[in-house]
Amino acid sequence: MTRWGAILCALALCQTAPAAAQDRPPERPAPAQPQPVPQAQPDPGAVFGPPAPPRWFSLRETDEDHAACKLALSLLGTVYTEEPSITDPDDPDCGIARPVRVERILPDLTLEGDAVMRCDTARALGFWARDFLRPAAAMLPGAPRVTGLQLGTAYDCRPRLGTGAEQPKLSEHALGNAIDIAAFVFDGADPLIVQPRTDTGDLAEAFQRTVRAAGCLFFSTVLGPGSNDAHDDHLHLDVAVRRGGWRLCQ
Repeated sequence: MTRWGAILCALALCQTAPAAAQDRPPERPAPAQPQPVPQAQPDPGAVFGPPAPPRWFSLRETDEDHAACKLALSLLGTVYTEEPSITDPDDPDCGIARPVRVERILPDLTLEGDAVMRCDTARALGFWARDFLRPAAAMLPGAPRVTGLQLGTAYDCRPRLGTGAEQPKLSEHALGNAIDIAAFVFDGADPLIVQPRTDTGDLAEAFQRTVRAAGCLFFSTVLGPGSNDAHDDHLHLDVAVRRGGWRLCQ
């Protein structure tokens, strides 16, 4: 190498030949990537958590609420007996946790055939009968006194009727929340049968319309003639609980 070449190399202006491949240190292997752990796919038919309680049990009153309801029945003069819990082997949602069997809803107003229901249902029926049914009957010719109610269905484990649905929901009758009234029995007058009464212009129609409308002050559902074919021969009264306290009065 000439003198100037040595100087240029000293100034790093000359390039050295790359090291042979065999002279290089071995490359460090790339770190292994963690493999994803396969996640088990949930079974669409699996049930997560404990099963929900049956409908009838979810409506069970607390001791305090039940005591308050029985006190109201005592003040009304209701004649009743407390029954053991009711369940149904064919449908676990049907039943009543604390049923009462009512013989007379007021001291002199009989439920013909007795009726088994929840205490809340009996209380609503008693206040309606005392505060509106009896005064309305006093306006009929001869002011007859209501002495009995001819009933249709009280407790009955079955689906709703007259909805048109392929798979109707459980009836409120199946929970002790509902009672059907087929006729009103009077002292000294013929029974007044619940039936379609449209524009007859008589007091029988006025009476039926009045007690039906007043029922919605105590019950959350009131159905009757004109609601659908299934209710043309009775008044259906129930205490179903709905969101926001909404009521169905037809």
